[in-house]
Formats: sequence, C-alpha cells, structure tokens
Amino acid sequence: MSAPDRRGKRGWILPLAAGIAVALVAGVALTITHHQAKQVVPPHAAIQAALRDRPTEQVLAGSRWDRVTVNSLDDQSEHVTFFAGGRMIESVSVDRRLIVSPSADGRTMKVPYGNWIAFEPAMLASLAALFVLMAGVVPWRRARNLDVAACLSFVAPVVLLQHEYLDASVVSALPGVVYLLVRCGLKALGPAREPAPQRPLLAALTPRLDPVRRIRSLRVLLAVLALVFLMVGVGSPIPVDVIYATMQGATRLIHGVLPYGHMPPGVSHGDTYPILTYALYTPLALFEPVNASWGASVDLGLAAAVLAALAAAWALFRVLAGGRTRVARSPEAEEAGLRAATAWLCFPPLLITVSTGTTDVALAAMLAAALMLWRRPAACSGVLAVAGWFKLAPFALLPVSLAPLRGRRLANALATVVGVSVPPVVLLLALGGLHGPSQMLHGMSFQFSRGSLQSAWSVFGLETLQPGAQACVLGLIAAAAITLWRRPGLARDRARMAALMATILIGLQLAADYWAFLYLVWFVPLVGSSLLADTVPAAEPARAAVPARAAEAVPALAG
Repeated sequence: MSAPDRRGKRGWILPLAAGIAVALVAGVALTITHHQAKQVVPPHAAIQAALRDRPTEQVLAGSRWDRVTVNSLDDQSEHVTFFAGGRMIESVSVDRRLIVSPSADGRTMKVPYGNWIAFEPAMLASLAALFVLMAGVVPWRRARNLDVAACLSFVAPVVLLQHEYLDASVVSALPGVVYLLVRCGLKALGPAREPAPQRPLLAALTPRLDPVRRIRSLRVLLAVLALVFLMVGVGSPIPVDVIYATMQGATRLIHGVLPYGHMPPGVSHGDTYPILTYALYTPLALFEPVNASWGASVDLGLAAAVLAALAAAWALFRVLAGGRTRVARSPEAEEAGLRAATAWLCFPPLLITVSTGTTDVALAAMLAAALMLWRRPAACSGVLAVAGWFKLAPFALLPVSLAPLRGRRLANALATVVGVSVPPVVLLLALGGLHGPSQMLHGMSFQFSRGSLQSAWSVFGLETLQPGAQACVLGLIAAAAITLWRRPGLARDRARMAALMATILIGLQLAADYWAFLYLVWFVPLVGSSLLADTVPAAEPARAAVPARAAEAVPALAG
C-alpha cells in the first residue's frame, strides 16, 4: 500500500472517532431526556368514550373493525384509531373531559389530502414512466437505475396511505429510504469512483434526434408539466392542515400578534413551526386572510406550492446545466439540466404534495437554491439559515456548509447566517417581548414529543431505540463536518455535497417522531443532483467555442 493510501486510511480515524463520541454522548442525553406525551385519559376510558360517540358509532357500524389503538397526541388529548385488517376505519380524539372530536374517516374520504386527480393510477403511471425516461440510463445493469427504482418505490406509500393502510404505508417506504441513505452516504463520503459507461435513456431511445431537437422537446414538456401543476395544484379540494395553520399564523402576524398560543381553534398545534414559516406567507395573507379552519380559501397558498415546485425545477436546471446563458453552456449540459428539471416534476409524489399546499415544497425550493449557490458560501449559508428558520431541519446542514471554509470566506458566511437570523429574532421580540423566543420554542417542542402512528418506531414498537437513532444522525453530522474541515477540497464536488445533504435529511426523517410521504420532496432534488446527475461538461466546451467563432470572424472583417 502506498503512502498516500495509508494517509487516506488514517484520515478517517479522527472523523470516525468524533462521530462515535458525539453519538454516544448525545445518545445518553437524549435517552435521559426523551419522553412521550403522558396519557391524560386511560386507554380503556378513551375507547369507551369513542364507542359511545354517536357519529363514531355510525361510522363503525358494519365495518368489522378488529383492532383499536390509543396514543397520546399531546398533554391534552388521546387519539383513538379503529382498524379493520390493517386499514384505518375511524380516528377520533378524546380530551381529558372525555369529549370526542372527529379526526378522520377512512371509509368516506377518497384521498387523505390534496387533489384526487394526482392520486389517479393513470396519472401516477404516466409520471413514473416519464421519470424513468428522464433519469434512467442504458445499459440497464447500472446502479443509477437502482436509484431510479428506489425513487419510484415511493409510489407504494402514497397508494397505501390513500387507502388508509397507515402502518403498511410507513413500512413500504423504508426500503427505498434506507437504500438512498446508504447510497447517498457512500457517494458523499466514500472514495471517488469513475462512473461506468452509460447513456441517458432518452438519448438511447431517440438516436435520430440531435441534442438541439431534444432540448426543444424537453422545453415543451416542461411547459406542459407546469400547466398540469397549475391546474391540479391551485383550487385543490383538500388542502392539508399545514397550509391552513401557516396562513392563520400569517394572518395573526399581520394583526401584530405572534401565532404561538394565539391560533384559532381547528388545526391542532398549528403554532409548532418557526416564525419564518408564517412571516414568509404574510404577503399572501394580506390578500387572502385566514381566520378559521377548513372553510377559508387557501388558493394563494396552493399557488405558492406550485411556484415553489417550478422554482426548484429551475434551480436543478441551473445546477446541472451550468452557465448563466445558453452561449455559456454546451447542448449536452443544457439537455442534462432540462432532464433533471423534468424528472423532478415527474417524481410521482410531488404533484400530490403540491396539491396539498404544504410548505414542504417551499423548503425543497430553498434547499435546491442552496445547492445552486454552493460555490458562493455566504449566499449558500444564508439560504440554509432562512430554510432553518422556516422548517428547522436545514439547520443541521449548516455545520457541513461552514466546515470547509477558511478566513474571510468563513467570516462572510457566519456574518450572513447571523444577518439572516436577526430579523426573525427582532420580529419575535417586537411582537412577543422578551418571552417571544421562548413562546416559539414552546410551540415547536410539540414536534419533538408528539405521539403518532405514522412512524416506524411506533409501528415496530421500538420507541426506546429512537434516541439512539437520533444520536447517530448527530454523530454523522459531526463526522462529516470534521472530514470537510480536514479535507476542504471535497466540498468542491457539488454532487458529493448534494449527496451529503440528502444523507443528513434522510437520517433526520428516519429518526423523527412522525413521517409522511410529503417529506420526500426535501431530499429528492438533492438525489437528482447527485445520484441521478449526468457527468457532462457544463461550460468548458461553450467557452472554448466562443473564441473559435471569434477567430473565424477575424479574416472576414479584415477582408
């Protein structure tokens, strides 16, 4: 073994040791502090109260339910859920006064949320076929096609949740999520490898089309997809509760009131998000204020989700195509960027997610923008900080974005993070006084102690192991940050960094108390920029062509 190889082997000792140490310390601390919401109503009493409820009794009549579960949502109520053969029939909440409130009716709802058109088998199949066409390669025996298959496996949790098979929906997502976690982790921190010879499937199936004609066709397809997203997304009949809570909180801010502890009844724990979640939606609330749940229009919030999906597509195009103008990029690179943007819009769960109006699509756009700005550290760190104040999880990406920086670049990035964080803090202090930040933290604490059936930990009864998984994610972040600090050159590879960001986000989702397929959009753009990205020269050929054309023009001018 050569000396460089031995040094490379030894180079992993410190990051690995630090990661293990952080995981051990965090594991002990999280295990000691970990607690689930205490049951405020004994399970048997909650079940009896639900069975005595007249509407619940009518729903359960003839359903042949065979299982009932009781889990604590918070310190105020219990969730009682009835199942028949693994399918949810009815879910109600029972508070400490034994008052029953309906939660969901698995027999009468055609879809859990969003637009039913996006759930249609023909729509899912069409989007899946286009996704394979845009992201697949030939020969078939390539790891990238396994990556494509892993992304398409997420159709299963969508369909299962549509039919109210909650446990099966969570379990069916695990193979794809775990596979992408491992693949992205190896891509990010493993040794560099030359990709095996492969050709984009689209090019292989259209050998007679030159890149220019394929580019035109892809632009038309993108325009059609944008129109589909607009029609399916805006006016969706069943927006998710998140967009109602966001618009309610934004309306509260317009009236000079912090959302925390001051939300109208209807959406449970609608004040559990960081302050920017509400603040960024205040322009929409000015034109479409929301003061009630489920009855108000949130079409502007749905439109924002559509625009966020298209913005993420544009950012992916910029990442893969490179160059700010067509002259500055090669046709191959532009085609690769267009295929990446199209594949993102064809990812089958995305259209459903957009039609719910959830803010997760806006987060996906922010993460794609941060990746696009990766080579501008201050701007990238600033976008990640904004995303963190919007949805918390991106704060976990800041250590790996700052670790490879030195000197003035590090100072500028830190200053940007601080500068971005000042306005949210000022807003909290201005509207809530000195208690404003603590009110926000108290509201967000629900995310770390909530009870839920949609979690692999609850499905398998492994809640006691969950703090260990959370500690491992913290250890991963520490090991990755030290690796980048010691080897800053790794950060020049944007595909590696996209894979690392995806690894961390997937780890956070696996370790969380609650999971839904809506969260897939967090990391799919990052997977598209790493595992599914084409390694084609983006700008160099175009730059070389410009002087050549200029040289050809000189004799003509001279003549």
